[in-house]
Amino acid sequence: MLKTALGAARGLNPGLALAFIVIAAAALYAVAYLDPYVGLVMAPFFALGCARGKHPAILLALSLVPAVILLAVSWIKFSLTGIPLVTYDHHFLRQNVVMLVFNDWRIAAAVVVTTGATLLYIKHLFAGRGAFSRFEKWSLAALTAASVAGLVGLQRWDQSINNWEDVLATPSLRTFVASARMPRPELRIVAEAKAASPVMAPAGLTAPGGTAPDIFFVLQESTFPPSMAPTEFEPHTLFARSGADSGPLRVPTFAGATWKTEFAVTTQMRPQEFGADGLYVFYQLEGRIKQSLFTRLKALGYRTMVFYPVPGSFVNARNFYSSIGVDEFYDPESLGIGRGWGWEIPDAKLYDAMLKKIADSPMPVAAMMLTINQHGPHDNHDPLTDYVARFAQSDDAYRSFLVALGERPRPAGVVTFGDHMPEFMARFERDQALYVTAYEVRCVNFTCAGAAIPEQATKALDAVLLAPFALEKFGFKLDSFSKLERSLYRDCGDDASRCSDAARLGVNAAFARFFE
Repeated sequence: MLKTALGAARGLNPGLALAFIVIAAAALYAVAYLDPYVGLVMAPFFALGCARGKHPAILLALSLVPAVILLAVSWIKFSLTGIPLVTYDHHFLRQNVVMLVFNDWRIAAAVVVTTGATLLYIKHLFAGRGAFSRFEKWSLAALTAASVAGLVGLQRWDQSINNWEDVLATPSLRTFVASARMPRPELRIVAEAKAASPVMAPAGLTAPGGTAPDIFFVLQESTFPPSMAPTEFEPHTLFARSGADSGPLRVPTFAGATWKTEFAVTTQMRPQEFGADGLYVFYQLEGRIKQSLFTRLKALGYRTMVFYPVPGSFVNARNFYSSIGVDEFYDPESLGIGRGWGWEIPDAKLYDAMLKKIADSPMPVAAMMLTINQHGPHDNHDPLTDYVARFAQSDDAYRSFLVALGERPRPAGVVTFGDHMPEFMARFERDQALYVTAYEVRCVNFTCAGAAIPEQATKALDAVLLAPFALEKFGFKLDSFSKLERSLYRDCGDDASRCSDAARLGVNAAFARFFE
C-alpha cells in the first residue's frame, strides 16, 4: 500500500496539485467568511481563460489568482493602516505611487515583482487555443449568475456612513467590492444620538492687543523626543526637556499618513469622525470644510501660507489647503530648492526658504511648514542610531530657525509637533503608545500668555486641541467652537480618542455648521 501511495505521489502533476490547493483554500475562505464575491472577482478572468484548452482545475486556479492577490493585499494594508483594501484607494494610487517608488526601495521592489508576476500570469492565462468545453460553458454561466446576484445584493448595502465601522474592520473581498457603495464622507451625527447640538455664541477668534505675532506651525516628520526610545541622546532645543511649553501629543496615525495629523491640527477635527478612518480626507473633503485654523487667522488679517517638502499634487495637498483658506502654497519646485520627488531636503533649506518668503511682509504671517528629514525608511538593522543622527540635524536646524526669528523685529509664536512615530517604534512600544508623539509651544520676542498645560493633558494632548491651546498661549481669545470643543473634551483628559460618544457627537454637531 505504501508503495502504491508513493507511486501515486510521484505521478501527481505539481501544477494540478497546486491548483487543487488554491481551489480548496478559496472554497473554504468563501464559506468561512461568507464571501460570495470571490466568484465576482474570478468571473472575468475565467472568461478570458476559456477556450484555451486548459485542465478545468488549472483554469479555475488561474482565475482565482487575482482574488487571492487582492485578499493578500487587503490583509497587508489592514495590518499597516487599520483599513482593508477598498475601491477608493484609487485616490492614493493614481498620483502618488511614483514618488513612493522613487524614495522607498521596498515599494520599488514590490512594484517590480508585481509587474513581472502580472506579465507571467497573463502569459499563462492566454496560453493555448481551442473550443469552449462543456465544463467552461456551464461554469461560465454559473459564475455569471453568481456575479449578477452579487451585484444586485450590493444595492441593499446600508448607505449610512455611521454603519460602516464593522464592515471596514474586516479585510475581505466582500469589503473591497462593497466599498464601491460606500457613501461620501459625512460627520458621524445620528438622529437618535442623545447629544443635542450645543448652543454656541457667535464669537470668532480675537487677536491679542498690540502687534499681532507671526505664527508658525512646524510639523516634524516622523519625529518624537529621543527620550521616548531607549537612547541617551538629549536634544538641545527640539522637544528638549525644558525651555518651552511641551508635552506628549496624541495623533490619529502611526508610521505614515501624515496628512491625517495635518488635518486634525488645521481643522481641529479628528479625521475618523468623517468615516473610513479619514484615510483620504484631503481628497474627499476638498471644498467641504468652511472653517479652519487658516480661515480664522485670515479673517484677522493674516497672510496664510503652507510650505510643503514634496510636490503639491501629493495626496491632493495643494488643492485641499487652498480649500481651507491657504492663499500661498509652496513646494520644493516653487521654492527653487528641489524637484520635490526626493525625501532628502534638509530642514535648514526649508526654514531658510520660508524666512525669505515672509521677509518684509506688511501683514502678520500664519505659516505651516512640514519637514522631511526624518522620513523613513530608517536603517533596518540599527534604526535608532539612524534616527538620532537625523534628529540631531533637525535639532540644529530648528535652533537656528528660532535664532533667526529672534533677530527679526516682530513677535513670533512657534508650534512644533510630530506627525507620527516612525514604523520601527513598533519594536519598542505597543498599542495606543504608538499614537503618541510630542509638541512644544514657544513665544519669540514676547511673553507667552494663556493658561498652563491642562493637568489632564500631561498624558497626551489631542492633536485637535493643539492649535487653540497654542493660540491662547499667543494671547488670542478663542472662538466659540474652540471653547466648546475644549470643554467637551476636558473630561476625557483632553484626549478625544478616550471621550464618550456623547462628547464626540457634541463636537461633531457643533462643527456641522462649517461642513457641507
